[in-house]
Amino acid sequence: MAEKILVIEDEALVRDLVVLNLKHAGYEVTSAATFAAGAAALAQPDVGLAIVDVMLPGGEGFQLVRDARDAGARYPILMLTARSEVQAKVRGLDCGADDYLTKPFDVAELLARIRSLLRRASGSVAAAPRALELGVAGFSVRFDTGRAVTSEGEVTLSDKELKLMELFSRNVDKVLARADILEEVWGMDAFPTDRTIDNFVLRLRRLFEPNPESPVHFVTVRGRGYLFRP
Repeated sequence: MAEKILVIEDEALVRDLVVLNLKHAGYEVTSAATFAAGAAALAQPDVGLAIVDVMLPGGEGFQLVRDARDAGARYPILMLTARSEVQAKVRGLDCGADDYLTKPFDVAELLARIRSLLRRASGSVAAAPRALELGVAGFSVRFDTGRAVTSEGEVTLSDKELKLMELFSRNVDKVLARADILEEVWGMDAFPTDRTIDNFVLRLRRLFEPNPESPVHFVTVRGRGYLFRP
């Protein structure tokens, strides 16, 4: 069953954008546009995650979050607002929010933060035990030292290259979206562009693919991301 996400946002354009993208990502979505409607929606028993704007007709999102936590709500809450001041972010976290995103925002980042919060809430964030060494088409990489035997000889992978290889090794034959790669390798605070990921994958292809121009191990899945086959 799809996770149910509640969007409490009074700006119709922003609300419709978020709702549309969440539905496209496979979530069940409900929405509210006022403080009163938001309070009623937050009290529903099947909420999986809530996105709450700070400024709402009838009151502030800070109070909504505080009231929900006081009432026993344990689902993740992401605050969404045009405010960028540090104090506003601190206030949001202090009242019980789990994360904070400032408008205007990138939809890919919003979706990545949602996935991260849901994984944390379900207790599935622990990484699978990693192998000490990975073989790729006659080449290899050691995860403990970062040393790799490649088409360019023996090299030491950079920190990000090694993390990317580790991520691929834990997700063999599984398509990884660029947003997931950004989150796992670079972290939520950095968030470089999709082009950054493409450049790193090109580098791995040069190191490990027999023919980098026709990759068979680091495969592009158009419109979705990358798939790794060792």
